[in-house]
Amino acid sequence: MKKMNFLAMGLASLVFFACSSPSQDAVATKNSTQGDSKMQENTTFDSREVAIAKIGALSAASKIEELSAAMEDALASKTLNQNEVGEICLQLYAYAGFPRSLNAQGALAVVVKSLEEKGVAFDKGVEPAPVPSERRYDNGREVINGIFGTNAKQGRPENNGYEATTDVFLKEHLFNDITSRKNLSVKDRELATASMLAALQNVNPQLGAHISGALHTGTKAEDLRKTWLPLLAEAISFSAAGNAENILNAVTKSTDKASFKMDRKEFETLDPFGVGMPNTMYAKYFIGESYLKPLTDFQNGAFPVFNVTFEPGCRNNWHIHHATKGGGQVLICTAGEGWYQEEGKPAVSLTPGTVIYIPANVKHWHGAKKDSWFSHVTFEPAGEKTSNEWLEPVSDEEYSKL
Repeated sequence: MKKMNFLAMGLASLVFFACSSPSQDAVATKNSTQGDSKMQENTTFDSREVAIAKIGALSAASKIEELSAAMEDALASKTLNQNEVGEICLQLYAYAGFPRSLNAQGALAVVVKSLEEKGVAFDKGVEPAPVPSERRYDNGREVINGIFGTNAKQGRPENNGYEATTDVFLKEHLFNDITSRKNLSVKDRELATASMLAALQNVNPQLGAHISGALHTGTKAEDLRKTWLPLLAEAISFSAAGNAENILNAVTKSTDKASFKMDRKEFETLDPFGVGMPNTMYAKYFIGESYLKPLTDFQNGAFPVFNVTFEPGCRNNWHIHHATKGGGQVLICTAGEGWYQEEGKPAVSLTPGTVIYIPANVKHWHGAKKDSWFSHVTFEPAGEKTSNEWLEPVSDEEYSKL
């Protein structure tokens, strides 16, 4: 197989293998679905997930007649409610454009009117949740991290270039404004999005990213193989299903795919001191979110000792602990995995139990690895004429090489 690198726009880089033609499994899928439209058995894919995937795929393909039938089935059976179907149509515009989204919403309006005229009962569902107006960029970044299991770019761009603006649109609008409307869970949205992209075809980088997102949010690869691929073959085409299978195989087989080694909840069971409060006082000297927990009553004269926690990908700026005598810093690693680096020297991997003594006047930085939460206890030995000097950030380019 040919190895290719794909970058999903504004998201984490995903490296995976892309096959140029359908595999034997794809042919088997095709043969097994001919003459038999029933979904395969022995799968946990339920009727709700089938409806979400089918509506997402058919709306992206603009197969309005089939889409209308799928919407009517979903509503009449109360598998989905009206607002959930509408939310899929809304989500569509971000991935397939307003024309397809408006066509799908028009189809839904016709279906709803028809059911009402026939006296068929269906659920309208709850109203969407209000969209947060604060921390939109940060909220979107946190959603991306949760969906894709990778750490998104830190800090809202200050320039208005097209790349920076795309980054802002993705985080503030798509992954904050739309996702925060609720009605659909992130798992539902990722399944719908993967289905839309599979129907569009020729968008394999994005399809790979959202298949990865579907897997990371709880959809099982085996369910995608047994139910989703035959669904695509039946609703869209065997070509679309074969292409989606190739990308699914690539994502699940890739050993280079970035993923968190643990989520925050799991990490907190390993951190003996606890995460603490957001480190807002020093946030400007960090890339990513950090947390601080005092371990001594330093405000009342006790020797200051802190537990510092870094989210995946978070690191502090280069800095120096100045002193004319004594001073410096001690790090005692307590949970997760991180990095420590002195200027001009290779980075040192940090794991629980690692102890680092940093002499005074040495330029250095420390933080989490890109795929792991990390915490360390820190204190500064007594010294004369001590001071801290914060310097430039550790660039994404430097950090990505580790």
